[in-house]
Amino acid sequence: MASTVKGTAGAVGRILLPRLDSIDGELKSINTRIDSVNSRIDSSTNELRAEIKAVDIKVSEMDKRLTIRIDALSEKVDMVKDVERLKIEVAELKRRR
Repeated sequence: MASTVKGTAGAVGRILLPRLDSIDGELKSINTRIDSVNSRIDSSTNELRAEIKAVDIKVSEMDKRLTIRIDALSEKVDMVKDVERLKIEVAELKRRR
């Protein structure tokens, strides 16, 4: 009986081992492909981060330029108001003469 069990185990082993080796090779291949995909994802993520950073820098620079222009326009508006006020005062003075 023991020899029959050993013989059967040996036969099963001879049948299963090649298939298990094949499955092991397939799993290694799948892991390699997964690693490759992960590397591409990491690379794409890094590229995307760099592009986002570049856009952020450009937006910040535009914001600074716009702030400067708005401040300049605000000063001009204040000057126009002052000139209008002075025109009114000059007209008042002319009427009083």
